[in-house]
Amino acid sequence: MNYQDLYYFIKVVQKGSLISASKYLDIPTSTLSRRLQSFEQELGYKLIHRSAKKFGLTESGQRFYSTLSGVVSELETLLEDVNSELSSLSGDIKITAPVSFGHHYVKEWVFEFMEQNPKISVEMFLSNDNVDLVKNSIDIAFRIGEMTLNDWVARPLFDNDLVICASPTLIQNKGTPKEPEDLAHLPLVVMKRSAFWRFYDQDDQAITFTPKAHLRTDEIMFAKEAVKRGIGAACLPRYVVQNAVDAGDIQILLDHWKIKGKTVHIMYPHRESVPLKIRTFIDFVINKVRTANL
Repeated sequence: MNYQDLYYFIKVVQKGSLISASKYLDIPTSTLSRRLQSFEQELGYKLIHRSAKKFGLTESGQRFYSTLSGVVSELETLLEDVNSELSSLSGDIKITAPVSFGHHYVKEWVFEFMEQNPKISVEMFLSNDNVDLVKNSIDIAFRIGEMTLNDWVARPLFDNDLVICASPTLIQNKGTPKEPEDLAHLPLVVMKRSAFWRFYDQDDQAITFTPKAHLRTDEIMFAKEAVKRGIGAACLPRYVVQNAVDAGDIQILLDHWKIKGKTVHIMYPHRESVPLKIRTFIDFVINKVRTANL
């Protein structure tokens, strides 16, 4: 069944004539008449006796209208509700982010956005695993590194600056490394996904160092605490350790060498029409990043 033709039939009955219905539907009267004839042929029975000015329902048409007009009206109401939610700052947003990045950045963005938009509800997934974005119906994802999802839009936010860091006590006991290869003399805390650390000098010449882990972990905040306790030196995002550096609990090593970090992206499904609530949150985050000059 052609449901658009069903909708046309209901509107013709509601408006009282082909002419009134054609004006409401914004289609020519002749086109509307042809569509109704085609609909009747598809059904196998006549629905209306029609003319340009008026019409009368057949018995079949009356039963058809009485049975289905309420369903069409209910669908129109539901569609209006959905359109209202998609075009307004209300409804649910599902967001995912890595644990430490979520705590350091995303939670503040989400809290402030919700305070400004009280009709928005958020479901937050913090995980260091790659959450299945489609299976979990994710609307917004924060990811660090290369993006491989073809059906998602990935917009870069900023580069995740990395530093080598250690506790003052560890450096006092083991000595301060002068070159990347000197790190081999220190116990090291290594992130599971960091097979090597790549350093760049002032001439952008690269040196690759493969760390031997004294402690290996997949959680950045755990690694930070291990560094503070003097368990070992680590290569961590600057934003993770900056407070501890300011407090004197951690110091940065080899600061004259650059370690290129990975790019932070905000991602959302590739859609022809992105709901207003999603577009607004994306713009809100991008503005926050620009204002903070990250």
